Amino acid sequence: MKALPFGETLDSFSPGKTLFIEDKDQYRALVVKDFQPMGRFVLLWLKDLSTKDEVEWLSGQLIWREKTKVNRPDNPDTYFVYQLMDLKIMENGQFLGIVTDVVEGSAYDYLQVNRENREFLIPFIRVYVKHIDFQGGYITVECPVGFWE
Repeated sequence: MKALPFGETLDSFSPGKTLFIEDKDQYRALVVKDFQPMGRFVLLWLKDLSTKDEVEWLSGQLIWREKTKVNRPDNPDTYFVYQLMDLKIMENGQFLGIVTDVVEGSAYDYLQVNRENREFLIPFIRVYVKHIDFQGGYITVECPVGFWE
């Protein structure tokens, strides 16, 4: 299967490594049999999944490493996508939406925010993102007037 990695290295795809996928509100373990870099993608071979039909259900899914085995970034301003997912977006003490994804851009990344069935992209830079509180489960932002309209 072809995967788009979000990590900085390909260590997660070494043979024998265990990855996880959410399957019906549970996590299913997937063991890497082999991998091959292919441009910005990675070709993965998984143990116990050998046909196209067996891996087709994985299409569009996020595959995770075990969180306890993730190396912490050296830079305090660096975050993993999983850390930002589902955080509330707050501005001036008002709840404005939920982070549903992090979108890679050419100059910087964007927080994809779902608000009342609409999606907004907030540049993930200090001009807009003022504070991240993982304990409180929210990100404080400061957006230009009219941004949320």
